[in-house]
Amino acid sequence: MKATRANLLGEFTGTLNGLIYYRRRPGGKIYVRKQFKFKNHPGQPGFAGAQKAIYALNPSSGYIQNLKDYLLLYNQLPGFKDKPAQSWTNLYNKLMFALQKALPGQVVLKNITREQIAAQNLPCVSVKAAVEAGLLPAVRDYEKFNRPL
Repeated sequence: MKATRANLLGEFTGTLNGLIYYRRRPGGKIYVRKQFKFKNHPGQPGFAGAQKAIYALNPSSGYIQNLKDYLLLYNQLPGFKDKPAQSWTNLYNKLMFALQKALPGQVVLKNITREQIAAQNLPCVSVKAAVEAGLLPAVRDYEKFNRPL
């Protein structure tokens, strides 16, 4: 939901009265959504463990920049214009969960390590390798996104 009018200071972002206010950089608009509460769901611990493990890999600044550059081209693809990715973290999550789905049994995200990635030569080692393995859709000039994880 877009916030069109609120009795707030011009640059306010954060939480207030059970709502979360945030600004998207590309459009500069302020958006509002309800503050969420985590529900006790059986899949939540596995998902939380996977998220912690993939971000514990601590991607390099070059890898992150490659994802940011890839994001601009990804959002221009015809199938993704209506629902663009918002940040590099969205693509990183998509890449890693696609890796787990593509290699069931070999890759369990909550246990993934840099050593496993290097030993098994997994395609998440670079954005270029991920595109070539079909984990991310191909974009124009994707070959230049070859910075290591």
